[in-house]
Amino acid sequence: MDIKIDKTIEYKFLEAWEKGIDDKNVIITSKKSGESYRIDISEKQNKLKFYNPVIANWQSCTYVLPEEIFDVWYVTAV
Repeated sequence: MDIKIDKTIEYKFLEAWEKGIDDKNVIITSKKSGESYRIDISEKQNKLKFYNPVIANWQSCTYVLPEEIFDVWYVTAV
């Protein structure tokens, strides 16, 4: 991913998650793991995806680790 993560402002998980739902051009990144996530919003359901550097693409995932949820997050416009 050729996007530089904006680390100027730190967010709690819920704040970052809400920004990800409100704006489809936002990715949220866990400070703890460095994993980036986005929420694909469709008419039927929302899907959580994470960036997989091995395949250089977004991949569906079913959960976020608890230790990530209780740590700091970054929000980056793409």
